[in-house]
Amino acid sequence: MQTNHERRKKVGNRIIWGVFAVAVVLGYVGFHLASNGGPGLLVQSNGNEVGGSFRLDSLGESTVTEGDFHNTWMLVWFFDANCPEEKCKPVLKSMEQALVTLRPEGIRVSPLAVSLNPFDEADPLKEYVLPVAPHVMPFTGTPNMIKAMTAEYHAPLQKEGDHFVPAPQIVIMDPNARYAGTIPADGNADALIARLRELAKR
Repeated sequence: MQTNHERRKKVGNRIIWGVFAVAVVLGYVGFHLASNGGPGLLVQSNGNEVGGSFRLDSLGESTVTEGDFHNTWMLVWFFDANCPEEKCKPVLKSMEQALVTLRPEGIRVSPLAVSLNPFDEADPLKEYVLPVAPHVMPFTGTPNMIKAMTAEYHAPLQKEGDHFVPAPQIVIMDPNARYAGTIPADGNADALIARLRELAKR
């Protein structure tokens, strides 16, 4: 025959496991909605004219949000790994050079290259980006993730031949995740560095 203590212990264990099960279900539902829900679930402007919150997949198969890059100057550029090298790789190089040049000055830069092709695999993205820009972080996402983020960051989502049209602008977000401006994505590293220096002094 069970004592009162044993009965209370059994009931307590059932409650703990019940709470755990509910947490697992809610976590799955949240992930499912974040990956497949409408744009309102995937990004929020947070009062920004351009840009805002987002959720993306890293090549390490983990998920990142804008919160992972707080306290840095975030450079957001949209591209496609099938983009002709002469069109896209100079932009990646300029973002890399900005990070390397400004880091000794105490200006922290997080360059993000977001694939417009939700079906891009990790290896081709790495092979395209990392040899020319080892510090630029390539990301991808589900079709809904990419659609929502390009709308928030005012980037095109259209194809030209066998690749998506790369964004004509790099979006700059300040260390407080506020929209700071844009700069042409033309591979001009000196202009990008000068713009970031100017913004950092304000």
